[in-house]
Amino acid sequence: MDREYVTLNKLPPEVRKQMRVKFDNRPYFTTWVMFVNILIMVITIATQSIAPIGFTDKLVTTQLLRHNLAYETVGYNQTTNFWIGPDYQSMIHLGAKYSPCMRVDKEYMQSIESDVTVEDETGCCIRKDLNACWQSAQDGCTSSFAEWKSGKVCGLGKDGCQVAAYNNDTLWEGAYSTWPNCPISSEYRDTGISTEEEFAHLKCEVSARPCCIGLQGECVIISQEECEFRQGFFHENNTLCSQVSCITSICGLSGFLFDNTPDQFYRALLPTFMHTGIIHVLITLVFQATILRDMEKFAGWWRIGFIYMASGIGGTMLSGILIPYQPEVGASGALYGILASLIVEVVVNWKIYKSPVMELGKLLLLVIFLFLVGLLPWIDNFAHIGGFLFGFLTAFVVLPHINFSEEDRIAKLVVQIACGVLAVVLFGLLFIVFYLAQTSTCENCSYINCIPFTDSFCQDSTMELRPRLGN
Repeated sequence: MDREYVTLNKLPPEVRKQMRVKFDNRPYFTTWVMFVNILIMVITIATQSIAPIGFTDKLVTTQLLRHNLAYETVGYNQTTNFWIGPDYQSMIHLGAKYSPCMRVDKEYMQSIESDVTVEDETGCCIRKDLNACWQSAQDGCTSSFAEWKSGKVCGLGKDGCQVAAYNNDTLWEGAYSTWPNCPISSEYRDTGISTEEEFAHLKCEVSARPCCIGLQGECVIISQEECEFRQGFFHENNTLCSQVSCITSICGLSGFLFDNTPDQFYRALLPTFMHTGIIHVLITLVFQATILRDMEKFAGWWRIGFIYMASGIGGTMLSGILIPYQPEVGASGALYGILASLIVEVVVNWKIYKSPVMELGKLLLLVIFLFLVGLLPWIDNFAHIGGFLFGFLTAFVVLPHINFSEEDRIAKLVVQIACGVLAVVLFGLLFIVFYLAQTSTCENCSYINCIPFTDSFCQDSTMELRPRLGN
């Protein structure tokens, strides 16, 4: 760090003695974290496809055989990535911060319950000329020669189930979501089911099944070909959306201990080592090879490692509260914590600098510049703010400093204790709000994170769930 210090002979002897202590630690933590960043980026690029480069979604279309056995042109909006890397959905699957994967998200679960209610109004749409069928609402059964059967589920029913334990009429009454998942086998469908009209929904071949698509795991009943085109997760052994856990498919990684009960709490730290693309990781590596390395040489690996990790987790948790449905990866929260520690280092050692105001001003200008850059999409300013706050507090606690007098030593000790207590309390509040309260009263906070220069510029920086898709 290029800083100008006052002449030693102008300082008291006890201060000169403290300054003669050599701060030349080896950058073990910096080397380790840079290696981990590069390794994870290589794995990401090797296992995931690169998204189109841009700032707004790209419409992708193709012609394919749909569930109604007709060739039609279909399309969807694919997220772009100007950092040269995978799309949002891939990043979620690899471990990005995404609140519905970390907790039982109340709003997300309410949307699933609403989907189940809508599903109960569907029926089996049967195209008799091709012996094909699919589950849909009545207004979705518009194909030629198609007949809609109310209260029926394609390929599912008591008469088609060969499991003795499910041979009870009461199990097949009420909401579809309560029905046993006992689809009819192809052999029994061909030989064991009557050809009467009453059993037409069991005799037909199901041409569409649940597919989980998008960031929020919307479930739609479509063909496998269309599901693969839309980069979804196809459930070939299920008939209804209420039978699948789309959030489990979208989140990936270790899955959940129980279906539809997200518990991937480790996402509070994992995103700190991930990046959205090649440009993103290169920027991080430059910062780590310069500023982080110099700070570690001054403070030691465990102090800088502690500040780095605490800032990363704090930034991720604040982001998870304020923009829970925007995926986020990157070391920005942790790096902002390191910037905060630079400011703290100037403040606590104010008297040893030749121009402390100038040193502080340069750091503040850098922080402001990076905050303005954070107004672009795919950059999380809330993680920056959280990381800066926890970096500031933890730096006061663990960074080495010079005592200029006994009164100064006591004052700094009081500040250390106060910052330590405040950091612990804020961590506790963040976890309580994130897991229990799950509320944010900041209506205009989205403008802190991204300025909408166009209608779609900040569409993925929302704090709310998007409307869920139909079939």
